Amino acid sequence: MEIKIVLLYGETLPPFKHIEKILNKYHQYYLSDKKKEGFSEDNYYDIWIDERYTGLKARNARYYTPTVPVKKEFLTKFLNIFRALKGNMCLCKQNHEHPIVEVSEIDYEGYCFYLDNETEKILFLEEYRNNEGERFSVGELNWYKQLPGDKRWIQIAASEDTEKAFF
Repeated sequence: MEIKIVLLYGETLPPFKHIEKILNKYHQYYLSDKKKEGFSEDNYYDIWIDERYTGLKARNARYYTPTVPVKKEFLTKFLNIFRALKGNMCLCKQNHEHPIVEVSEIDYEGYCFYLDNETEKILFLEEYRNNEGERFSVGELNWYKQLPGDKRWIQIAASEDTEKAFF
């Protein structure tokens, strides 16, 4: 199965229980189809649900990436369900980058997803390291806290240099 990423991001994300309910429903469809004659996994995408929470209030972390097989012909319907929930959503490819930029002797690290449309990518600043190499969340930095919620990520052309666009 080809892997695709449903990226949920922003200050507001759907509750885990809503995500789990959707995934369970689609998993049941998959199990039902698997019993039918002529079943082929080539008719499915393996969908991974990834989250990038950019809010400043605490959110319980999930330490795994939920996955579900979705029949290719139902992908649009599946995505529309997530579009109707709180937060932002986009479909991405599995490939990604981890840009690192040094500013004033501090290393900042991010995460970059390539959108499925192949023309754009989305970048998130996630952590920084002090001189001793300890890692911290950028959410602790005053300048990051002062950014408007919709400015805590950037979307750029896939052809742009990720590390240059990073800062």
